Amino acid sequence: MGKLRVIGLGIWCLYSACANAQQDPSKTLQRVFDRGQHKVYIAAHRGYWRDAPENSIQSLQYAVKFGVDIVEMDLKKTKDGQLVVMHDKTLDRTTTGFGAVSDHSLDEVENLNLRAGTGHPTSYKVPTFAQELSAANHNAVLNIDQAWGYFPDVLNELRASGSMDRVIFNVLPNTSYEEFQRQQGRIPEELTVMIIVNMNRADVDQIIQSYSAHKRTIVQCIFADDGLASGQHMAAYHKSLPVLINSLWPDQNGGHDDELATTAGQEE
Repeated sequence: MGKLRVIGLGIWCLYSACANAQQDPSKTLQRVFDRGQHKVYIAAHRGYWRDAPENSIQSLQYAVKFGVDIVEMDLKKTKDGQLVVMHDKTLDRTTTGFGAVSDHSLDEVENLNLRAGTGHPTSYKVPTFAQELSAANHNAVLNIDQAWGYFPDVLNELRASGSMDRVIFNVLPNTSYEEFQRQQGRIPEELTVMIIVNMNRADVDQIIQSYSAHKRTIVQCIFADDGLASGQHMAAYHKSLPVLINSLWPDQNGGHDDELATTAGQEE
């Protein structure tokens, strides 16, 4: 497996077949499923939020400049049914506004300013999903999180922008393929999905196995204890599916997080 240099922006490690930097995102995503080689992809969580507000167009652009392969982002819906890039349900932490995103119109949200990680206001604005798709375009794969409740709307945006082959869509965590489709509708064959599974669940194998019907599936394994018996199955999953490890917080990866790697001098 190829080496990964840990960088201080909150990253995920996607163990797949072939890693490539700064090339057409549709080709990057296609090669994730190539079983011929073993490399590591780097994904930036909410973009490069060290130097720009999280989930902003600028954080996306900085992440691309830094050389990441995938940029994770989150969606919320405004009162008038528009998708905007936002992690929290409320505007309080990341913008100059207050209250639930769903209680404000798109015009109201677009008139706000984003806050930096330090909390101070910036000149940056909240992007719409369409704007984020346009900014990513031929620069990076987008990983769409917290959007499972808006699945039909997301599909409409992806089709309108021709972005279906350049995104990874996170389905509702710990939900089987059949159950998600029953709740939200059919998953198109050409859409790459990621199922997030807690490895301490008794039904983890059944959930992962249910996605064998969908060829473009990535599995994200979440585990607080690296001694779990189910954790030993990750190598077996990797034989048929790309596996993503969330390296942000210790309870997501059995204590093998970014912070430990950098403080312990284990950046590679």
